[in-house]
Amino acid sequence: MRARTTRFLGATAIAACACLTLTGTASAVAPANGLEEVIAAAGSDTTVDITGAILANANSAAAKAAWNTDPDNYVNVPPVLAAGQTFTVPADPFADAVTYGSGGVPVPNGSSQGKAALKASAEAGDGKIDIARSSSARSSSDPASFEFFAFATDGVTWSSSATGSGAGLTLTLAQLRGIYDGSITNWNQVGGANSPIAVYLPQTGSGTLSFFTGTVLGFDPTTKPVTVKRFQEHDGNSIPAADRATAIAPFSIAQWIAQGNAVTADKRAGFTVNPLTGAGFNGSPVSGSAGSYTPAFTTAFLGSRSVYNVVDSRTPSYDQAKRAVGFDAGDSASTASPLCGGQLATTIQRYGFLTVSGPNGLSCVKS
Repeated sequence: MRARTTRFLGATAIAACACLTLTGTASAVAPANGLEEVIAAAGSDTTVDITGAILANANSAAAKAAWNTDPDNYVNVPPVLAAGQTFTVPADPFADAVTYGSGGVPVPNGSSQGKAALKASAEAGDGKIDIARSSSARSSSDPASFEFFAFATDGVTWSSSATGSGAGLTLTLAQLRGIYDGSITNWNQVGGANSPIAVYLPQTGSGTLSFFTGTVLGFDPTTKPVTVKRFQEHDGNSIPAADRATAIAPFSIAQWIAQGNAVTADKRAGFTVNPLTGAGFNGSPVSGSAGSYTPAFTTAFLGSRSVYNVVDSRTPSYDQAKRAVGFDAGDSASTASPLCGGQLATTIQRYGFLTVSGPNGLSCVKS
């Protein structure tokens, strides 16, 4: 057995610990196997922070006493690293240590890259990635061995600067689509200031990108006569300062809430999430005030989407990954993971998501 370096989850998960409802007693979906494994999660930016909280729970003293009795080490790989920054996933019985960033292995940034990394790891049998964070559902290119555990509901709506040209506006779905197809080019055409609209979409490979373009818009703006600029999803700071007053960009409601509740770093840069009418829900997507925001949209909203943890039955640590984020067929709330058994509902809500009601009292839906 390889020696293993002890490592926690990184800054995101450390910050998350203060907000957790810790696991008390719970049965696991698979028994301890006597191996101290490193279970690495990677992918979606939308769910990186809530996953940090979930995996911090798995590494907690309460979890080690109740169900993580090997104990396994759950590690949350960030989707973005600053220039010169590295992140190391330690070795375990199946995988050598992997160092991401700074000219080495690039971090999987977004749902598509997270799933691709999980698939590659499963095919190689190398145990490098065990869980893919995904804000997009199963696609035709995903292998049949993937198991998707929908554990929360997010919403995606349009955002603009709270003090800029689109401040205080409500857009109709038709207006939003007009902005992204190039037929509406100035904020004054939708009731805002006289300023050209800077149109932004998330980075390629983002689950938010595919959901926003495929479901909310219903088309790919890059095929339309509109200039599209890119930003790192849910990060207003990644939009150049010169564009922020006139920019429009899709934003995860859950991410906006989590940042506003200070359970993760605030990267909103003054952007607000705004009402979208004619899309199944016409009200404000968020209620409350800073530090106590809650989601106000409903699942009838066109921008409503499930978010997932994905595991692959071919990976060496498949059972141990499910111990934190999944369940087996026929499991109930008492035998599923703490996440799927409903024990982290308060944490899910604190991070801006709606909880999920599944079969047998479960708080996940498996597909």
